[in-house]
Formats: sequence, structure tokens, C-alpha cells
Amino acid sequence: MSKFRLSKSEVSNFNTPQEMYDDYKNRKIEGIHDYQSKMIDLYMENAHLETDIALELPTGTGKTLIGLLIGEFRRRKYNEKVIYLCPNNQLVNQTLEYSRNNYGIKAVGFTGSARDYDPKDKTTYLTGKGIAITNYSSLFNTNSFFQDPDIIIFDDAHSGENYISSNWTVAIDRFKDEDLYYLFAEAIKDIVEDMIYERMTNDNPNVTDRTWFDKIPNIRLLDKCSDIQKIIDEYIMGIYTDIKYPWSNIRDNLFSCNFYLSWREIVIRPYIPPTLTFSPFKNAKQRIYMSATLGKSGELERAFGIHQITRLPMVKDWQNKTIGRKYFMFPSASFDVKQTGNIIKKITEITDRVLMIVKNNDTQNGIIEFLEKNTEVDIFTGKDIEHSKEEFISSKHGFAIVANRFDGIDFPNDECRMLILFDLPNATHLQENFLITRMAAMTLFEERIKTRVVQALGRCTRSNTDYAAVCVFGDDLMNSLISPAKLKRFNPELQSELLFGLNNSENQDDLYDYLELLDIFLNNREEWEAAEQDIISKRDEIIAESSELDNSDYHALMDSSKHEVYAQYDIWKEDYKSALANIEAIISKLNGESLKGYRGFWFYIGAYCAYNIFKNGDRSYESVYKNYLLQASKTTISIKWFNKVIDIEDKEESVNNYMEYILEDIEKVILRASKASINKFYDELDHVLDLLESNDGNKFEIGHEKLGNLLGYRTFNPKGDAEPDPIWILNDKFCVVSEDKIYKNSDKSIPPKHVRQAAGHVNWVKSNYKQLSMGSELDSITVFITNSKNIEESASIHGEDIYYLNRDDFLEYANRCIKVLKEIRRSFNNVGDVIWREQVIDKFVSNKITPMDYINLIKRWKLSNFKNGL
Repeated sequence: MSKFRLSKSEVSNFNTPQEMYDDYKNRKIEGIHDYQSKMIDLYMENAHLETDIALELPTGTGKTLIGLLIGEFRRRKYNEKVIYLCPNNQLVNQTLEYSRNNYGIKAVGFTGSARDYDPKDKTTYLTGKGIAITNYSSLFNTNSFFQDPDIIIFDDAHSGENYISSNWTVAIDRFKDEDLYYLFAEAIKDIVEDMIYERMTNDNPNVTDRTWFDKIPNIRLLDKCSDIQKIIDEYIMGIYTDIKYPWSNIRDNLFSCNFYLSWREIVIRPYIPPTLTFSPFKNAKQRIYMSATLGKSGELERAFGIHQITRLPMVKDWQNKTIGRKYFMFPSASFDVKQTGNIIKKITEITDRVLMIVKNNDTQNGIIEFLEKNTEVDIFTGKDIEHSKEEFISSKHGFAIVANRFDGIDFPNDECRMLILFDLPNATHLQENFLITRMAAMTLFEERIKTRVVQALGRCTRSNTDYAAVCVFGDDLMNSLISPAKLKRFNPELQSELLFGLNNSENQDDLYDYLELLDIFLNNREEWEAAEQDIISKRDEIIAESSELDNSDYHALMDSSKHEVYAQYDIWKEDYKSALANIEAIISKLNGESLKGYRGFWFYIGAYCAYNIFKNGDRSYESVYKNYLLQASKTTISIKWFNKVIDIEDKEESVNNYMEYILEDIEKVILRASKASINKFYDELDHVLDLLESNDGNKFEIGHEKLGNLLGYRTFNPKGDAEPDPIWILNDKFCVVSEDKIYKNSDKSIPPKHVRQAAGHVNWVKSNYKQLSMGSELDSITVFITNSKNIEESASIHGEDIYYLNRDDFLEYANRCIKVLKEIRRSFNNVGDVIWREQVIDKFVSNKITPMDYINLIKRWKLSNFKNGL
């Protein structure tokens, strides 16, 4: 008998994954569902030989098994090396457990550093004797162990964008890479506005500074690339930093990247990740993308840098129904935000375990601090449940909190029945923020945001009989769920669940009564049955009444996506003429009105490409790049530097009304208002008018400040007696400073001391410009708002630089403002909706309430013009 090990080949005399799986007896599941088998059939019949294939199955329907079966079939049938990618380590461990213990499929897991991989597991994968299960980052790095996979299966592919793009994204963190952040700020000081540099170097930021972001015009950066290369090269030499590896991928291609700035970080990245420059990805025989929502707008193609992906259709009617039952709670529809902590605390007393998803680590840390001080719960973070969730699901007072994780954490049945979604944002990084907010390109991200939300909602409902409560906090998230335009994009049963939850969250006066509904849902299923039937009935009603949605904008985005991918690769290799040909195709396809902002982004990229051709010697492209910039400037008023990049004048441009400075903040005001009933917002607006009509000076001052906030100005109201009253800040360079004097008797003459007090406000503003988050070279006007119509003769000589505004005229202006705010609240659907923004501008102009109109109203009279009366 030989002491040598003899080779033993795996049997491969089967023709389908189903036939192969019949012989797998070491499994806990009985078999695969009919719809899973149909999906595999579709793959074998239509996509077996394709390079890029996408499969769609809703959350909780078992797409993991489908992916593993296809991978196992190819591994055994064709002796191919298969890697199955998950977004994070927690999912790797979870999938590995399912594969081995539930499905009986041989797999090996890889997490952590490649040097720590188990030698036996490495050999198993390299020899094609088992599927490798690992995370996206293990493949997408500069020194990946997985150099030549044959088959790559992407689980939760809709989550892949951040993981993949990070391989070509340098994020310079203010705190982690402090020296580099400040060196970079110094390097760009001469190509950005003074206020941008001041914001970046401000060590005592206010809220405005912390939330500010912008983009450096690519044209201005061209002559800075070598300086930036030198700064970053020197910084990373000899030290460990997260930016080292992505820097090596973009260092020589900075000209093809976008540079985004914020107080917290600087981000350098190409718009679309050039994945086909990465050989392990490019050379794979087949790439399979599995997702709960593939979408219709080409987001998968943009995320993976692939111009065309074959999509397989759903094999079962999931369009109308949800998986399991969700009871939605919207506490902020009835209760003040100050009640948030109390609501969370009460929820922990009603339920055994809670899963909370928050937007970032700072929020996570704040919630943990609150829980430690106010509750007795056992706290678990994402790291605590990365390898195993056993401690959490065995806890009787467990509270798991994870940051920015929309998918992959599965807690079926009694493992967890309470999900809290806390302040999840529409955008997850600076590039998304720029496109949504500055370019008003929200349509581009609607499906991406919808997918994130649906994924987050499905963390605790994993089968048809499962159920969980979902408590929602945050303006952006509420808008993503209950805004009429967003609501109709969900399937009928989810719409019904959301409407039921909203109906039972509005007009609640007693918090204990409201939370009793949660207790009934979780612990009294008999009493819940009536609600169950109501949700089903409403679902059927929605199905009966539903009409086909207009997806023309999504189709246009899908058609455009392949040219966008081609254009990115053209720019990467400096083939600017080819890039312009693709950009022309993009612009021609993005012809919907709601795509105007995104079309503007590509006009801007076109300008950059044409400028490069011009700079390289072809003078005929001077007019081309200038025209592109001019067209870009016409698509948005939120970008103030399109025409400043070079000297461009639009002869058709109307007189500036300064709406670009307040438009985004007006949108934020209306977004906050949209989480409650429209009547509640109307009551708030009417209350402002009541305050302004009051003869109580303090109440008038409060109403004055509130009105400024509602109109999108940044407001500041110092508290000292000799300091200004509400300051309306238009932008970094200009503000309106007020002195409010509402006298008990309107016949009272304005005395000299009040005029002298107002005259000193301009100096106060200039001395406190940092506190106001304004530039040192600011300009201001001072207005004296009063109900008096008389002034003492000795007072007028002090009013040379002070404007007079009678309270009645201010009230008439305020009434027009309130009327318009009510109108735009009714028409609001979406953040970053370019059509709504244009309607807002039209209404402000036609009702004469723009910033320029207010300035003109103020400047009608100066106090110094009046000697004996007003």
C-alpha cells in the first residue's frame, strides 16, 4: 500500500447546478426553491457565456445560495477558480457559515491581511478545490492575493461603489493626516477663493464650516498636479497611511480625477472607477453581479466601470409584495426632536434587542454615550458582531449600533425584531453630495438611494413570516420614504406599510399611547391582525389603482451610462477628442428636464477635455471649451465658479438676484418641513407673522430671525444690549445687519442713542467675521426696522450709513414671503430636484422677495435723509 497521496478528481458528469446539487447530502436545507431554480435556468440558457451578468432577487429571498451554486458548478465543471465577494468581513463570515453548515458547499474564507491567510485555505482556492469567500477590498487592492480569478461573484453589488472606488480614492482626513491636509490647503491657496482657504484652515469651525463642501475646477488644477504629487509623495514616504495604496493607483493620472474639498477631508478620485485597468478584475472570464435591486438608470455600470452588463429578469412577481411584515414608526411626525432620546430609551424597555443603523462613527459614539448614561442595555458595535452575532442575539437587553451599513447584517425572527434607522443621509460621500446638492442631479441617485433604504429596511425581516418594527429618525430618510414622488417608486405592499405607519404616527399627543402600538405589534399578534388586514387591503387598492410610472429619465441615464464609462477611460488615457465624442453622446441623451443638472456636469467635463486640447496647441478649441462652460453655468445657479474659471460673460444673463446663495438652504427648510403634516408647517409660518405683528420688541426680534432662516439666510443674533439684532448672512462676503426697535407708542421719535447704537454694528460685524463664518473682506448694510415714523433732529445726523425700514413695509414683505413658502412646500418632492428649484426661483422673482429685492427694499431711505420726520 503506497504511502504517497494519490490524486482524486472530483466528478463533473453533470450539466446543471441543480443536477450537481442533488448529490449534496450534507446540507441542512431540503432543497432550492422553484424561483431559485428558474433563475439558475435563466443563467444557463442566456448568460452562461457572457462576461458581465447581473442577477436580481429581493432581500431575504436567497440570492446567496444561487450565487454559490453557480460558482460551485463552474468550479467543478470547468476547474475554474471562483471568488465570492461580500462588502465586509461580517458578511464574509456569515456567508462562509451558510455555505459550509447550511448548504454543504465547500468554501474557504479570507479576511484580514493576506500574509495571515491560512496556507491550507490558500492552496484549496489556488488549486480550484473550493470557493474563496472574501471581501471586496481583498480583491481591489494593489497587492491582492487573488491575482487571476476565473469567476468573480459580487454579492450585494449595489453596495459595491464605495468599496471599489476606494481603490482609486485618496481621502485626506483632517485628523488622521493633519499635516498633509494643511500642506494641501497651502498648495491650492492661490487657485481657490480666500473664503475656501479660510474655512479649510479654521480650527474653530461653526456648523456652516463643518457642513461646507465644494469642488476645485479641474482647469485650475492642471498646473498644480506636479506640486500635489510632490507633497503627497514626500508625506507618505516611510510612514503607514490609508492613502498610500490608492495614491499609487491615481498618482500618475491626477489630471483624470476630481478634487473635492470640505472642512473634514479632501477627496481626490476619478468620477467612475477605472476597474478595467486592474488586471484581476479585467481578466476574469466572467463577472456576476447579484443585487436586491439592479435599477434602470445604469448605476451598476457606473459603479463597476463596465459599459454594458447583461441583466437577467426577475423570475417571480416580487414587484407587488414585501418579504415579511414591517411596522413603521415616524416619531418626529408628532413629537419634538428633543424627545428622541426618551423615545429610544422607551423602545429599549419594550424590546429585548435593538439594531440601530446610523450615518457615521461620530453619531454612533454619541448614541453609545447616551445609552451608557440612560439605559441598562448591553451595547454592541459593528466590530463586536463582525465574527459572530451570538452574544448579541442571546442578550436580553442587547443594543447593536452600526455606522453606515445598509446591508448584510441579518437578524431573522426572534434574533431581533426592532430596527432603528437614525439620520441616514442621501449622499454617503463628497462626490454624491456635490452632484445632488450643487448640480441638482438627484435623479441620478434616486435608485441608488432607494436601494440603500430598502436594504436597510430588510435587516430584520428575512422570510415571508418574519416581522419587525422599523423606527425612522431624520429628515433625509423620512423624505426618501414618504415623499409622494418617492413613495410611488416602492412596491405596493411597502407603500401600504409606510402609509399605515405614517397614519399611526401623525397627530399623536401622548408618547406612551404611541409606544403602546409598538408593544401591540411585537407582543399581541391577535390584536395586530386587524392592522395586518388593513395593510393588505391598502396594498390591493394600490395595485388596482397603480399606473405605469414614467421611467424615461431612468432609461436616458441607462443609455448614457455606457458613454460615461467610455469617456472616463478616454480621459484616463488622455484621449480627449475621443472623450468629447462620448460626452456629446451623453449630453444628447440627457435631455429630460429633471436631468438638466447632470447634463450640466457633463458640459463641465466637456469643457475640461476641450481645454486640454486647446492647451496642447489646437487653438480652435478655445471657443469650444468656453461654450461648454457657458452651457454648464446655465444648468445650475448653485455653482458660482463656472464662469469664473476663465473670463466668460453670458450676454443673455439677467440682473443677478442672488438666489444662488439661498436656494440650497431653502430646500433644507422645506425638507425639514416635509417630515410633518403640511398644516403644521403652515401653523409655523403663521406664527412667524404673529411674532412680527407683535408690539413686543422681543417677539418681533424672534420672528425676524425665524423669517431669515425660513428664507434660506444664515442668521445670527448676538445677545448683548449694544450688539446687533438679527443678522441675515447672504454669503461669505455680504450680510444685512439689523437694529430692531418696536416702540410701545409708534408716535415715539427715534432718539440719538438708538441711532448711534445701530451705527456701531458695522464695526461689530467686521470684528466678529470668524464667528459669523464670513471672510475678512466682508461687506454689510445696516437697516433700522421700527414702527416709529418720527426721528429726533439730533439723531438723523448719526444715520448717514443706516437705512430705514418701517415695520409695516417689512410686514408686507414678510407676508409675500410666507405665501411663497406655503406654495413651494406644497410642490416639494425631492432634494436636488432641478425642476422644483427653478419653480422656487420663478416664485421668488415674481413675488419680489429675492435677496436683491430685499436689499432694494431696505435701500429706499436713509435715516440721515430725514430731519423732522419720516
